[in-house]
Amino acid sequence: MTDRPVEAWETRAPGPFVTIRAGGPLDGVVTITAIAGANGRSVVEAAWTQDGEAYSESLEAATYDIARAIANAAANQFAVGRRPNLARD
Repeated sequence: MTDRPVEAWETRAPGPFVTIRAGGPLDGVVTITAIAGANGRSVVEAAWTQDGEAYSESLEAATYDIARAIANAAANQFAVGRRPNLARD
């Protein structure tokens, strides 16, 4: 991911505005999608394949910075062969 600020159009566009193809043994992909009209809230979704089955988890984040941290952590888990846990504890 880059360290540049997010442009206004990126957070208002439909669909994910950040996609991380983490790869690894689970072939993981992490996306960040802005929630329309939600004052900067975003959804982080992680998707992967394990033993031939497709899985995904998502989590709503209050800000882009939080979403970015969650997405990076999920991508790092994929890179080492672990599925991320996006559920709130």
